[in-house]
Amino acid sequence: MTRELLLSILMAILMVAMSMLYPAAFPTLSNFSAVLRNLAADGIMACGMMLLLVAGTFDLSIGGVFSLSGVVAGSLMKEAGIPVPIAVAAALAVALLGGLLNGVIVAHVKVNALIATLGTMGIYRGIAVLLGGPGINFLPQSFSGPGRAVILGLQAPVWLMLCVALIFQYLLSRTRWFRQYYYIGNNPAAARLSGIDVPRLQVTAFGIMGLLAGLSGIAFASRIGTSVSIAGDGAELRTITAVILGAASLTGGRGTIWGALMGVAFVALIHNVLIIASVSAYWQSIITGIVLVSAVALDRLMQRD
Repeated sequence: MTRELLLSILMAILMVAMSMLYPAAFPTLSNFSAVLRNLAADGIMACGMMLLLVAGTFDLSIGGVFSLSGVVAGSLMKEAGIPVPIAVAAALAVALLGGLLNGVIVAHVKVNALIATLGTMGIYRGIAVLLGGPGINFLPQSFSGPGRAVILGLQAPVWLMLCVALIFQYLLSRTRWFRQYYYIGNNPAAARLSGIDVPRLQVTAFGIMGLLAGLSGIAFASRIGTSVSIAGDGAELRTITAVILGAASLTGGRGTIWGALMGVAFVALIHNVLIIASVSAYWQSIITGIVLVSAVALDRLMQRD
């Protein structure tokens, strides 16, 4: 049984159980719309995280980049009076540079990804707080309007997530250049000997991850109409949990974008269930950690078999 099928079965069982336990709160259109709306940001970042995990690495700084991009866009629009398109482009450029910096540190300076991105996570979060303080409110309507737009019953961030997922699913499954990431994840030394430019591909993957984290942060700020300097806190844990649940491996060489989205949907559903069941926020964090450890343990057991 594939991990995607197992997740589908678990989600179906969970939804049936919740529909029976909370018939007035869970099986409603507004609740499912809220779940989709809330998972969109993590879904966008999960595409980049899947690319990194396929290549055998990961990025813990995405929450910082997520927050920083929204704050940069908000600061430029609200405080500097810069037009929305230019502010958004500048924020995306900052996010891309943050990702590329991670890639250079990991691929060329040879610092372990855990240490490198843990360090830059603190840097990016700190800059976001310095720039935005507690948050930048009342952003221009021309910025917040598109993030709240509803198309065919779904908000724009959900459609953005689906478009990003389609693009990266095609790239990873159909293009020769992106297929190289599977070779790197399976055996980096063999990939180098076969002529693959491993450092360049690693830097590119981190750059893409930064760009997607920035795009996600801007989409989130647009949806709520506010740039929150701590909006991305915990995003790295949720995203890595979701992607590993979706059949990625910490050792690399395995995973699909659709699996990543399934993992994101499962994590979002768990959070929704905990909220409806009035579980304390402290317990929600504990349960998310348990899910992550369980997913990694399951991944190791499946590889051993």
